[in-house]
Amino acid sequence: KKYIQYPAENLREILQNVAKRQGVSNMRKLGHLNNFVKLLCSVGHSEEKLGFTYEEMIICLRLALLNEAKEVRAAGLRALRYLIRDSSVLEKVLGLQVDYLIARCIDIQQSNEIERTQALRLARKMITVNALLFPSSVTNSLIAVGNDGLHERDRMVRACIAIICELSLKNPVVVAQRGGLSTILKSVTDCQLSRINEALITTILHLLNHPHTRQYVRSDVELEQILAPYTDFHYRHSPDIAEGQLKEDREARFMATKMSIVASFRSWSGKWCNLQSFSF
Repeated sequence: KKYIQYPAENLREILQNVAKRQGVSNMRKLGHLNNFVKLLCSVGHSEEKLGFTYEEMIICLRLALLNEAKEVRAAGLRALRYLIRDSSVLEKVLGLQVDYLIARCIDIQQSNEIERTQALRLARKMITVNALLFPSSVTNSLIAVGNDGLHERDRMVRACIAIICELSLKNPVVVAQRGGLSTILKSVTDCQLSRINEALITTILHLLNHPHTRQYVRSDVELEQILAPYTDFHYRHSPDIAEGQLKEDREARFMATKMSIVASFRSWSGKWCNLQSFSF
């Protein structure tokens, strides 16, 4: 009832405490950020009722992403996720360059799982609201984790690759420009789980299936990565693989690429017979 009766006063107190550099403990800031979410759920997103513009709220919430405590940063990301309800709010968030802070939260030390999870959930919300506005800064962080996360035993690597696949279907331009399609295909050779493997290669095949997105897939370079274990006698997936593990690693690549090749033939038979590049 308090939130409904005096939303402007409550929001003023929340934003003041979140924005203060000193005199407010991290636990209190965490509580205020959680109350911000409750306020939005109770009152709605009307600027008139809340008494503040979206820009003012975003500027204050942005400071939470610079806090030294990962719990406060995670709560700030959660608050932003609830605040972004349409394209106009998302444009304001990007205009205030909050996307660079979101990218920083994704590409941070692996132990900060609570923060990284909230950052990935916020990234998915941005795709849902308007994928065409999705920033390249966050795309770069997702691709960086997708490329190197498996070797570093990053638990978020599959989540990042899943988001890259989702973004590829809704905004292939930003993914292709940042090399994300190559990341997806590289993940194909890393995955021996049939359903995940098929989902990855189907993302690429979906782009190939439509004339307006086919241009983003370099079939003579990127797509033929999955053929490399069969056509390159000296194929080595990573230079860090020890000689004693090379045979076992190669067998794993054979299994993974076999799944993707079978899925490709089932949905795009004859794709490898590319007469323009004489590829196969």
